[in-house]
Amino acid sequence: MLGALGLWTWLPAAVQAPPNRRTCVFFEAPGVQGSTKTLGELLDAGAGPPRVIRCLYSRCCFGIWNLTQGQAQVEMQGCRDSDEQGCESLHCDPRPRAHASPGSTLFTCSCGTDFCNANYSHLPPPGSLGAPGAQAAPGESVWMALALPGLLLLLLLLGSIALALLQRKAHRVHRGPEPEPDPGRAWSEELPELPQLCFSQVIQEGGHAVVWAGQLQGELVAVKAFPPRAAAQFQSERAMYELPGLQHDNIVRFITAGQGGPGPLPSGPLLVLELYPKGSLCHYLTQHTSDWESSLRMALSLAKGLAFLHEERWQHGQYKPGIAHRDLSSQNVLIREDRSCAIGDLGLALVLPGLSQPPTWAPTRPRGPAAIMEAGTYRYMAPELLDKTLDLQDWGTALRRADVYSLALLLWEILSRCPDLSPDCRPPPFQLAYEAELGSSPTTCELWALAVEERRRPYIPSTWSCSTRDPGGLRELLEDCWDADPEARLTAECVQQRLAALTHPREADSFPEGCAREDCPFPPAPVILPFRPSPSACHSS
Repeated sequence: MLGALGLWTWLPAAVQAPPNRRTCVFFEAPGVQGSTKTLGELLDAGAGPPRVIRCLYSRCCFGIWNLTQGQAQVEMQGCRDSDEQGCESLHCDPRPRAHASPGSTLFTCSCGTDFCNANYSHLPPPGSLGAPGAQAAPGESVWMALALPGLLLLLLLLGSIALALLQRKAHRVHRGPEPEPDPGRAWSEELPELPQLCFSQVIQEGGHAVVWAGQLQGELVAVKAFPPRAAAQFQSERAMYELPGLQHDNIVRFITAGQGGPGPLPSGPLLVLELYPKGSLCHYLTQHTSDWESSLRMALSLAKGLAFLHEERWQHGQYKPGIAHRDLSSQNVLIREDRSCAIGDLGLALVLPGLSQPPTWAPTRPRGPAAIMEAGTYRYMAPELLDKTLDLQDWGTALRRADVYSLALLLWEILSRCPDLSPDCRPPPFQLAYEAELGSSPTTCELWALAVEERRRPYIPSTWSCSTRDPGGLRELLEDCWDADPEARLTAECVQQRLAALTHPREADSFPEGCAREDCPFPPAPVILPFRPSPSACHSS
């Protein structure tokens, strides 16, 4: 008869707690005396409910509902002060605890997963409390006259519960806080030493890790070395790379995980990946130009990699969920020997909700509404991330669309280094997206003003149209990917299809399964075939 309480249903199902702290929904009805907010750390989740609290003294959430005349109303939600019986439950299964007033019953639940107290599947019959006649019969409407005293009794009861929790919390503080689990201990115990691993030289330094070139059993490898304090970042990225079915030519190849360190440096967790000697896309474009066909192949390989990440699939008995990268930049894309792209750095990647039921081992990361808004490099952040307007109702689709915006900026960077798109065959020196407008280190405020308020995008020279037999084709592709309206953007699969049609115009009628022509409109074949116009023709346009 009763469905799930709808107030909190927009919280994503894939949200999980940090490795050592439980995260719960927090709510207290107006008029409740005392508060349990001191049992945790209230997180900024925007104005008004729902609020989010990160527990300090337990890994257990609780909820209290009042059932009156068949109508349920939430009274309190938050963190418990200790892990006790019932906290091992994965879901909120309310049990009747007391009669707040005639015809009203309080139900409570305790559970031990993130946001498990957000809603309930059903409430048991009030009569299960053991008191006959707990649910008001039709002839008992006389009790409605006692609604005000019943409400006062309810508030006193809730206040006493809150005060009891606070007293127990004060007792814990007097004894001293319990030590929190050491996240470093977990990785050091489970990761093998890699005695055959040799470190050669540093090839990249980041905020959480240093990437070394090295050798493992005679194979050249890249070693991403994390300091012990960054064990959580290591675990998140490792979980993504170890997803079954993630092997793809355009995704960086994961080899193994272990622990160790170069020379006298302290041992830490390591990711061992395939080494790509040509370096990152940013480095390669700085040093090299690419003709039209090579540029298209590079762009197509990048779109293939992102489309594969976004795709949810079952293949050879293995389930691969959809994944949002969330930090797609030319530093995090590597160049293979054949000059195709391989997407790497999955440290911020997030498993997305899908149509298929993911297995219980599918890795998830701590996610709240504010954390879903996280993204990597500001320069490549979509307008809805800069503007904090990402659609949280359908956050899986929204994060895919944000990735496509970043993809468009990378495609622009690749094409900007194509001599065939320049009238004198001398493309300008490489610049990152928005570098011409904002310089090498733009602030979030500058990017917001340019990309959100002014809706400007990187400059597309008119010569790009002159250098093709499809004037406006490249411009249309980019504009359909970085559109200010996320719903108007192409999917990564459709970007792949359009680029494939440009690369192989005779195969333009071959569409990926599930991507109909009307979903990915592009100019009819014959599409683009490179040719080198005279400079005067380009300038005249």
